[in-house]
Amino acid sequence: MRKKNEVKHKLGSNIKIERIRNDITQEQLAERIDMSVSYVSKLEQGLTSPTAIALYKMSKVLNIPMEKFFEDVDIK
Repeated sequence: MRKKNEVKHKLGSNIKIERIRNDITQEQLAERIDMSVSYVSKLEQGLTSPTAIALYKMSKVLNIPMEKFFEDVDIK
């Protein structure tokens, strides 16, 4: 279970880094991907895993490939 939490934490961290890099608030990202602010917050804290649809929408809003979210994520 520890490994799963590490993956969620790193993935959330990568989402937050890309959001900040794009100068977008959590509220703006949530609105643009049609999700709640609390969902975005939980993603960034590594408390929940994003759905494929959420990852796709975030990649479009942030103008990055989906793979970028998985940089330095060890899924092994």
